[in-house]
Amino acid sequence: MNSKRRIAIVGSGPAGCTLACLLARAGMEAVIFDDEKRPEMVVGESLIPLLVTVFRRLGIEEKVAALGTYKPGVTWSLSDEEALLLSFDAIEGVLPTYAYNVPRREFDQLITDTALEAGAKFVKVSAKLELVDGAPELSAETLALVPEWGGRQPDLLIDASGRRRLFAKLLGIGADVGLRKDVSHFAHYEGCVMPPPSGQTLISRLKHGWGWRIPLPGKVSVGVVINKEHAKKYGDTPEEQLERIIEESPVLISTCRDRVRISPVTTYANYQLISHRGHGRNWTAVGDSFGFVDPMLSPGLCMAMVSAERLADVIIQGGDWESKAGEYIDWFRNELVAWQDLIDYFYDGRIFALFKSGMQFSERYPGKFSMMMQKHMSRHIAGMAAGGLTTRAYSRGLLRFMSKYATRDCFKAEDYAVQ
Repeated sequence: MNSKRRIAIVGSGPAGCTLACLLARAGMEAVIFDDEKRPEMVVGESLIPLLVTVFRRLGIEEKVAALGTYKPGVTWSLSDEEALLLSFDAIEGVLPTYAYNVPRREFDQLITDTALEAGAKFVKVSAKLELVDGAPELSAETLALVPEWGGRQPDLLIDASGRRRLFAKLLGIGADVGLRKDVSHFAHYEGCVMPPPSGQTLISRLKHGWGWRIPLPGKVSVGVVINKEHAKKYGDTPEEQLERIIEESPVLISTCRDRVRISPVTTYANYQLISHRGHGRNWTAVGDSFGFVDPMLSPGLCMAMVSAERLADVIIQGGDWESKAGEYIDWFRNELVAWQDLIDYFYDGRIFALFKSGMQFSERYPGKFSMMMQKHMSRHIAGMAAGGLTTRAYSRGLLRFMSKYATRDCFKAEDYAVQ
């Protein structure tokens, strides 16, 4: 019998609802508190293969496939003439060799419905929290909305409030933030012509940032992440900035010349944050409420749901809470650090210099050895970007070694860096 059976989850995003679903299936009283206020569009439409394993555990992969677009891989454009095509076929045996691109409103509703079907309870209110003896508690007003608890505090509170970080703010917990000061603008368009293979997400290197094109059913999500100060050169409003950046980028305009915007332009900022602390004697954090990294490789939604899966297993298994929660947060922190480390290879140009060097080596020394090396590197880079090998010591060491020594006297990383 598990000692922590009444679980209050503050936030109904994919992290909170994934956790609620798994806990409810394990026989726990999982109650989600959320006022359901959401922006019209949310980032995180392009998913990665690791997330498919979570869908399978939840039993929803067929439903995700029905509402989304099959994604076979990612293409990174260095310029309008050069591109690095990464196929998830390279990770066969590590993870599923595909993922999906999803419209977030429908996807988020699917995860919520799955939690409710599992027996989780939803209280449509913004939970009020109080600080009692150095720990968060639900206010009497909020607690009264769960009459079956008889006025008792839950055994465990979960901060699934996303970037609002409600518990961290209540407890005065700081965070480490990234060095980049970027802003993101994105919108949905019709009339964009995407190149093959069908469903491939396109990431484009820009001089002061990067852009994305994500194929969704009947539309394409087009967005940019760019230095805040540089963005001002493109106009005074998010709409002006996004449209002008698209127009002036040879790579972006190549598929978006006849675009018609069918949604408002949505703006996000603050793309790198990891909390100094993520748990206490009666609480812990999940998903973005603990931390998140730059979205270039699409780790956000994956880490939200994978962290929920991991936390569910910790709670279900029971044991010493302080010890188990500490191990969970240490795991989470290590995952985020490894993701940001990988993303930095793209920002500072090392991954592209390595790609160019590999192509040059294959041209100079064609044959089985160069093919074997190319396949080996592709497997590990793809495996890291897919979420399966992101923290693997060998994969990280291989990338570090090759980007340092295999590019000597060939290509300079700074020539491909994002400023």
